Amino acid sequence: MQYSMPEHVGDPALDRLGRLREKASALPPLASGLRSLAATAVYAVKTAARRSKMRRDMLTLSDDQLRDVGLSRDAALREAERIAWRGDWT
Repeated sequence: MQYSMPEHVGDPALDRLGRLREKASALPPLASGLRSLAATAVYAVKTAARRSKMRRDMLTLSDDQLRDVGLSRDAALREAERIAWRGDWT
């Protein structure tokens, strides 16, 4: 009995299709990683905005309220003026 080689073996179009399938199989982990990166970026931006708002809200507190949380008016002003990306996180 003689076996013959299937006709599609060595066909360049089918070889390209196989390579495309291999590349496409790598896309779901990449997409998942990009979604995770985007979610992390959104979380970081929201957190920075929330912290900035809390610092600005300290300016609306009275001196008695600031004293209750252990801050002076000067400390509240310094906190409200902090710029997050400048690195003055002392």
